[in-house]
Amino acid sequence: MKTQKFIPTLMLATVFILAGFSSFAIKPAVAPAENIHKVISENLKYPEKALRNSATGSVDVIFTIGEEGQIEIKNILTDNKDIADGVREQLKNLSCKDIKSPFNQHYKVTITFKLIG
Repeated sequence: MKTQKFIPTLMLATVFILAGFSSFAIKPAVAPAENIHKVISENLKYPEKALRNSATGSVDVIFTIGEEGQIEIKNILTDNKDIADGVREQLKNLSCKDIKSPFNQHYKVTITFKLIG
């Protein structure tokens, strides 16, 4: 009699355990923020208008990554309009589609533009 109750209980426990392990397997891997910063730093150039005007300075960009990998800028903080406009234009065309990001995760990157010489 005890064996008859034990087997269904064991089967039910096994189902819950296996269901718990399988839920871990289907979660997408999320890339660390360093990967996103690397993509930006490798693709961002000194803004042309800022270069022509010898503009220097830093810009803080706060953004999220959309479903299609597009960068969605939430805020740009800088004292130089030429730098802000150039960075906004370049990031608008940059794609991070190979990088998975949690929904509505905000990132912040600081970029410094200096002229040497």
